[in-house]
Amino acid sequence: MKQIIYICLGLLLLFTSNTPIVAQEVSDYTQLSEEDYSNITLPPLSVLFENAKDNPIYEMADVKAAVERKLLAKEKRAFLGFFSLRGSYQYGTFGNESTYTDVYVEPYPTYSTQAQNGYTVGAGVSIPLDDLFDLKARVSRQKLNLKSAELEREIKYDEIKKNIIEMYAMATSQIKVLQMRSEGLVLANVQYEISEKNFANGTIESTDLATDKERQSQAREAYEKSKFELTKSLMMLEIISRTPIIRK
Repeated sequence: MKQIIYICLGLLLLFTSNTPIVAQEVSDYTQLSEEDYSNITLPPLSVLFENAKDNPIYEMADVKAAVERKLLAKEKRAFLGFFSLRGSYQYGTFGNESTYTDVYVEPYPTYSTQAQNGYTVGAGVSIPLDDLFDLKARVSRQKLNLKSAELEREIKYDEIKKNIIEMYAMATSQIKVLQMRSEGLVLANVQYEISEKNFANGTIESTDLATDKERQSQAREAYEKSKFELTKSLMMLEIISRTPIIRK
């Protein structure tokens, strides 16, 4: 029964909320250049933590806490169920039709109408002893349910923050690694261009050129691998924190 109440109140809170539910969009990293990657700056952790409250996991736990809060308010008003009020009101026109006659007067009908109104008001008290003695306990139990829901929300929030910290630290490290491998790639490209000119001038052998080409390929491969890892971390960080990292 309580699960049904959760569902109904949860749907009510969602439909009456002024905040529309929208899908999280992830930045398009395919449009970034190598220069863009070298200029990536992560937002402060405090911003990521605050925006993470829009994470569906946190919002779901927050809705559950709101449901329990409304149920607590309902339990606090449960004593009103011991009392009842009733009333009614009537209004209408009543007609009376009759016929008069005697030995000297021929029969003739008469018809009269009269507007009337009336009302009744009453009150009643019905106090089941089981509900009366359990009233305070029901409020206490609901307070515990609310506390449990709020603690569950905080646990979910802490888990989200831990994931953000993990991805944040990983992305920070990967940015530094990418910068170093970008510098290594630039040097490898310069060295290969020099080797091409030297090979054209006949000052080096083809094996030396092939060696520098291999170094350039390895530098490019290492750079692309680091860029892939960083992109994955940034996309995951955006999803968890509900915060766009790249603004273009």
